Amino acid sequence: MKTPKYFSKWFDGWPDLVCLDLDGTLVDSVPDIAAAVDAFLSEYQAPLAGEEQVRAWVGFGAAKLIEQALDWAGLSQDKHEEAYRLFLIHYHQHLTDHSKLYPNVVAILKAFKYNSVPVALITNKPSVFIKPILDEFGITEEFAWFLGGDTLDEKKPSALPLLHCSESIEAQPERCLMIGDSITDFKAAQNAGFKSALVTYGYHQGVDLKGLGADAIIDDLAELLV
Repeated sequence: MKTPKYFSKWFDGWPDLVCLDLDGTLVDSVPDIAAAVDAFLSEYQAPLAGEEQVRAWVGFGAAKLIEQALDWAGLSQDKHEEAYRLFLIHYHQHLTDHSKLYPNVVAILKAFKYNSVPVALITNKPSVFIKPILDEFGITEEFAWFLGGDTLDEKKPSALPLLHCSESIEAQPERCLMIGDSITDFKAAQNAGFKSALVTYGYHQGVDLKGLGADAIIDDLAELLV
């Protein structure tokens, strides 16, 4: 397979490691996350946030999501622990009821595998949810690492999860790539010294991605293979 233009420019060949975000990059998971948020809000007889509102909150991890939802509903943060537990229970039971892969996810994973590029999944989602979601979409075997927000002592935007993977295979940061959808992913890449590609279709938390200085802003993962 001919080396794509981005990789030829950045690495003079394929990257030595690719790290991929999950929510908003590979999977549109907001419909099921929003349902779990509304499930715990309904327990408190609070207004339901709905999918559009939750879509604006996603990206900083589940604990932060619950904090934002409680604030939005005018509920005390004293309820955070219980609300978080209710959220996790409901979400675990309905992980992929309405979630779906974004276009060309399978194609890019297959391209990396064909060209012997190690791939890591690095998300701030609790690690217990990762494998069941990947299993549902049949892409588990494409990843050499699964790192959730609770896997290491630090999570994105810390460089630690990215460097944990690159150092384990002695890959130089400048030959590694982070693909994500948010400022959190960009900062993680920047902190680690990785190249960064951000997708426009994900969860941006209201941030203009074009102003961040990422190495590439793409509308479709397939653009990285051209």
